[in-house]
Amino acid sequence: MELFWKAISVSLLTVILGFLAGKQDKMFTMVLSVSGCILICGITAAYFTPIIRFLRALEDLGNLRSDMLEILLKAVGIGLVSEIASVVCSDGGNAGLAKMIQLVGSVVILWLSIPVFQALMDLIQTILGAL
Repeated sequence: MELFWKAISVSLLTVILGFLAGKQDKMFTMVLSVSGCILICGITAAYFTPIIRFLRALEDLGNLRSDMLEILLKAVGIGLVSEIASVVCSDGGNAGLAKMIQLVGSVVILWLSIPVFQALMDLIQTILGAL
């Protein structure tokens, strides 16, 4: 939780410094903003290690197929990357492109999930066939 508060502090400090310097130097404000984003991404990455470790333990415990876990992680990654790209486009003044990035991210996640849905359909057919 401490890292979360550090990320919030970095973002607020970046906004305040950017606001104070924004009137004089636009380039400094942009560099400051990008630096803040990179630092917050680094902080966020620290949370991924225990999550992946937990998912791997869950996979071993539940005897789950690793390809399904891989699809889940890819879908989350695509969602996060799409959201970040959408926000960047939106901040850059191109809301239409931001919406299209969200759309393509959603469609790619659905496409990526086809094997999960197929496995679910197979399971349902097996259960119904056993009745």
